Amino acid sequence: MIENIINNLFKNFSDSEKMIGEYILKNQEKIENITSTELANDIGVGQSSIIKFAKKLGFSGYMAFKLQIGKDLANKRNLNKHKIYSDISLDDSLKEITEKTLDETMTTLQNTINLLDYKKFEEIIEKIRESNRILIIGSGMSSIVARDLELKLMKIKIDTVHYESKQMQLMKLSTMTEKDLIIAISHRGETQEVIDVIKIAKDIKIPIISITSIGKNTVSSLSDFNIGVVSKENILRSSAISSRMAQMMILDSIFLRLIQKDYENVRKNIEKSKKLVGWIDN
Repeated sequence: MIENIINNLFKNFSDSEKMIGEYILKNQEKIENITSTELANDIGVGQSSIIKFAKKLGFSGYMAFKLQIGKDLANKRNLNKHKIYSDISLDDSLKEITEKTLDETMTTLQNTINLLDYKKFEEIIEKIRESNRILIIGSGMSSIVARDLELKLMKIKIDTVHYESKQMQLMKLSTMTEKDLIIAISHRGETQEVIDVIKIAKDIKIPIISITSIGKNTVSSLSDFNIGVVSKENILRSSAISSRMAQMMILDSIFLRLIQKDYENVRKNIEKSKKLVGWIDN
């Protein structure tokens, strides 16, 4: 996980941060057993630079950072085992699978929160509030996340639609204007169908918000706003279990913030929706 985070953020590092990052990537075995002061001396930077670097990666401090390095190294040492997802092996018990899944999900959620730029996050929420109509795009597993957001926004009377089909997305896009909004969801940020649609949206000046893995990728590069979640590559990458949970957490935060900003009207809309759904169910 440490390697993925550093590699994803590397282009945004300062020169001193790049020096720290390169040293860490090459010396993880050594870092597992030394203090932040010793690491700073080895690299030739101040101890505060090491602490700040660990926090920039999304950790609460050096100890949390070092613990994750220990976990990463343990995973590498177990490469002789057949892995089905992350550090879950074929011979793990159900209890071990559950505990490892929880551990990785919690780590991903915490690191994603720690890396959030809340000023930009607020700007994104305001953009959603101001938009006339919203088209949410995402294919495959990302469509599950997109559908969840669609239902949330519909509940609070925001004109929103999600289509998994590229053809339907383009048909909807042809009716949209600069006052509308695209929200693109892509795990790796390299889904070609999503890229094709947002390129057209960009050409006709429709604002684009994307939710992708952290770091530089095509979808985030084409977007006006991006929310990055921590991602860990694995052989079942299409499942993207922990990063999908992080995306859902981001969407829940957006939903709750929107409710908070217009509580009375939103409360009435949700109550009306409940009554209508109850009437239909009966």
